[in-house]
Amino acid sequence: MPLRRTAAGTTPSLKPKTSLSIPLIDSPLPSPVLPSIIPTHGQRRPGSGKRRAFRILSLCAVIFILTRIPLIAVFNAFPLVLGWFVGDQDYQLPPILPDSASPVIMKNEHGRQKWTVHIPADMELPLSLPQMRDLCSNCLQMSQQVSHGKFQSFDYFRPDPNFIDIADRQAKSMLSAENKQDAFCETSLTFVMQSEDAGLGNTLMNLFMSYGLAQKQGRSFFIDDTNWAYGTFSAYFKPLPKPACRPPPLAYRVPCPLQARHLVVSSSNAHLIFGDSFEEYFRSPFVAGETQQKEIFDMAHTGYEALFHIIGDDAVYLQQRILGLNREVRSKGGIAVGVHVRHGDTHPLEAQYSDSYIPLDLYVKKLSTIIRTHLEQADSDSALAQSMISHSKIMLASDDPDVYSSLELGGAERAQNYISLASKSSLDAANDQQELLADENSGWEGGFFQDMFWSLGVAADYSLVGGPLPSNRGPTDSKTLSLGSVAEQHRLQPSKEALSLREWIGRAYLLDLAVLSQSDQVLCGISSASCRLLAVMMGWNKAITRQSWQNIDGNWSWSHSLPR
Repeated sequence: MPLRRTAAGTTPSLKPKTSLSIPLIDSPLPSPVLPSIIPTHGQRRPGSGKRRAFRILSLCAVIFILTRIPLIAVFNAFPLVLGWFVGDQDYQLPPILPDSASPVIMKNEHGRQKWTVHIPADMELPLSLPQMRDLCSNCLQMSQQVSHGKFQSFDYFRPDPNFIDIADRQAKSMLSAENKQDAFCETSLTFVMQSEDAGLGNTLMNLFMSYGLAQKQGRSFFIDDTNWAYGTFSAYFKPLPKPACRPPPLAYRVPCPLQARHLVVSSSNAHLIFGDSFEEYFRSPFVAGETQQKEIFDMAHTGYEALFHIIGDDAVYLQQRILGLNREVRSKGGIAVGVHVRHGDTHPLEAQYSDSYIPLDLYVKKLSTIIRTHLEQADSDSALAQSMISHSKIMLASDDPDVYSSLELGGAERAQNYISLASKSSLDAANDQQELLADENSGWEGGFFQDMFWSLGVAADYSLVGGPLPSNRGPTDSKTLSLGSVAEQHRLQPSKEALSLREWIGRAYLLDLAVLSQSDQVLCGISSASCRLLAVMMGWNKAITRQSWQNIDGNWSWSHSLPR
């Protein structure tokens, strides 16, 4: 007696053998009452058209949203959206919290771990540079620890889904619905103008880049100049327009991770914010050469255009200087060539000059090439060429006052003579005429040095302008407290006189940059942050496309990653 195949889970039945032949099937015959589980061939399932229409509409909605929201915003929002599903509110802080700004692990009732940043309520804010540096380092370690190495806190491609933001933890303390028009910003980026580097070039570049990044990510932008060595932002530039929302509480602003709702950028974490992940994310893969970095360049240029608006008499002088160049140089066929020479404590990247400085005669040779190229591109008429040469100007800016009087560049004129730094030799010569003591002079010998800057306001006998140092030392160890160590104690709290001197230096530097950036051609050494900054100020088309910005220090271009 043959066995018939039956549906899974049923017992085969025994039937007497008959002449009726029934084909083998995988299930019993359909019931005459219930509808068949197998759709009739050629017919749609009930409701299948509605489901298909819903899927199409959903896909269109997703495409519509993605085409109108920057991709970085979607990535940044992902951890927050994920938090809604997994219930970030169920994660609890540990019972014992550190007494310093630190990342800490949070756990839920199932033992799942996430992490957040803890800032003690009684901690002085904003954080100092060493505190921010330590916090960023610890954030990197915590992000990798909780994710078992899958995420890191400064990755533009993959935000860490295990991070819980301070703002999310404190959501209950936000303003009520009826006062939403006064609520603080949903997301923000605050640039802290505080640096262990006495120079202004890196600070300005990071400032401009931070503004450009904030625009890309849809963040409100703020500046914190509480502990800036040069005073206040408003002492040099027009204040920023006030955003529509209030700045977030200081306790919500953190330097890490990158996806933090209220991010802080300073010299302590700029190398992470604008590091390898940043360059890879914003570098265009569809073009070659320098153009790959155009989006990054444009971000910095956006910051420059929004923030670099000098004020007061300096702005008046700058405008007059530009009008003078147009009248005396360009209208007569000449060109203005800007030259920036950095000495002091910055040395060239090119190996043969790394322990000294690029010889000035190399600048002269490069300048001759620039002028000759300009003449070749112009009319070949000899009279016109002579007029172009005679009306062209070399405008020089340097941190070393002796460069202005050098034999090689003696024919150049200062980019601006409104505020100038003097060398000790020039001060001594002036004092000889006035019968003053030359030993009292302190000039900028050899260029800008950080120790010299930090010691401004500290007299030669190691006494502060604001008062003498303690005198309970013998004649020998009165000299053991170096000028640099005294300046270290007062770099963030300079005397009124010291701050005034710093402001003069800052104003002179900004005017130099402002005038040089208006040149037709610029020649500088890329080892100086000011050189890269000048390209940004000139703009992509002028500086890069038309090659009006040229580096004399090796073969690096603006887009090349420089040694760090």
